[in-house]
Amino acid sequence: MITNVIYARYDYYAFYDIAQSLRKNGLHDDATAAFNRLSFRLINHFNAKHILEVNSGKGVNTCYLTAPASDIWCTCVEKEGEKVAVAKKLHSTAGCCEYVTTLPPSGSVKYDAIFINLKEREVVQGATAGQKMQDEIDVQEYLSIETLLPFSHEKTFWVIHSLKSRRSKHFWSAIVKDERFSVTFDIMKKVGIAFLRPSFHKVHYFV
Repeated sequence: MITNVIYARYDYYAFYDIAQSLRKNGLHDDATAAFNRLSFRLINHFNAKHILEVNSGKGVNTCYLTAPASDIWCTCVEKEGEKVAVAKKLHSTAGCCEYVTTLPPSGSVKYDAIFINLKEREVVQGATAGQKMQDEIDVQEYLSIETLLPFSHEKTFWVIHSLKSRRSKHFWSAIVKDERFSVTFDIMKKVGIAFLRPSFHKVHYFV
């Protein structure tokens, strides 16, 4: 896992195809390239087919989540219409995503992987008090183990990016302590990966 997935050094042809597609649409992933590629490797390694991506933004990481196989389906939760419009254009020919503004009904579907992108929800400098308050509400809505757990089965894994804010650190700490998560990886205090896997002994790795 650590050598072959988290810190794998080899590239995939899909990385170049995605980079080209992003450039054509006026986007790039320079700031998040390492995380995006890790996302691809995780989905590819664990053969995840049904993915929930919370705060999917403009769909950059979605490209990496859906690239490993043609039968992958990703539910993208994003409230900002402008970002959704960009994402839909980016994935217009793929037919691998659905875009929603809120989480599906609790427990209505089980996902193989849940990605929570907190970086997309950072409050920009100069935002109004109302915008900041709404952002806090949005983040609070999703940063709950009990809210997301009904969408998981015993082999589901969660990925939290990034772990920089106080709120995300608190959320990640709660996951690490929760007995329902057996194996957790803290990657350079930037990304958290958690596996439910009830048959495994509980262990936490700093890598």
